[in-house]
Order: sequence, then structure tokens, then C-alpha cells
Amino acid sequence: MRSSMKLLALGAVLAIGATSAIALAADKEQVIKDRQSLMKQQGGDLGAIKAYLDDKGDLAKATAAATDLTQTMKKIPDVFPPGTEGPNPEGKWAPKAAVWSDGKGFLAARDTAAAKVDALLVAVKGGDKAKIQEAFADVGKNGCGACHGKFREELKK
Repeated sequence: MRSSMKLLALGAVLAIGATSAIALAADKEQVIKDRQSLMKQQGGDLGAIKAYLDDKGDLAKATAAATDLTQTMKKIPDVFPPGTEGPNPEGKWAPKAAVWSDGKGFLAARDTAAAKVDALLVAVKGGDKAKIQEAFADVGKNGCGACHGKFREELKK
């Protein structure tokens, strides 16, 4: 009887462990999809600002996009939890291990990018295209670009 109870308990532990592993894999997959979605949203927002700079979009859309960028920057840590290494759904990019091994550096890079985005929003709200262009370039080079350069890798096929 005792052996049966031990086997039953062991079976329950193994079943729970297997269920947890499946849930973790599904969660990881969802986090990677959420991460990709957030990055695409940010790219779309930057595109709306660029469209305004190129006289192909309006200031209201650029302002909404810059405002959205300030909010999505806050979400970046949420889409990079430990254990979610792996390529984006298209298999073109993946976070480098440094995202997690240098978590402080990663968050500092996000903070820098967020400050650049805040400055971009101020410029967009001001409406001066020269200032917007300058802030936009700074975000690209020293904000998003700097983070991507250190913490993202292109996957070769």
C-alpha cells in the first residue's frame, strides 16, 4: 500500500512537472510573439514620424506615434523576461545573451532610448521639422540603434 501511495505521489509530481514545462514553453512562445509585436508597433510609430518628416504624413499622426513610443518604451522589460531567449517569429533576429547576462546594461540602454524618445516627443509637439529630424536621428542612432547594436543579433540563414 505504501509503495502504491509513493508511486501515485511520484506520478502526480511528474504530471505536474510536465504540465508546467508545457505551460512554460507556451508562455515563452507568447512572450516572443508579444516582443515582436511591440517592436513592430514601435517601428510603425517611427514610420509615422518619418512620414511627417518626408511630407507624406501629418503632424497629428506623428504626435500620436511619438506619444505611443513613450509608452511602449516602458513595456520593454516586460517582453524580455529570463528564459525567453530565441528568435523572433520570422527567424531574422534574436536577442543576444547579454540581454540577460548584462541586465543592468540592457535596462540602461532602454532608459537611454526612452530619454531620446521623450526628447523626440517634445520636438514633435513643437512642430519644428529641423528639431524633429535631429531628435529622430538621435533616437535611431543613440537610442533604438544603440540598444539593437549591443543586444540584438541578425540571424543568418
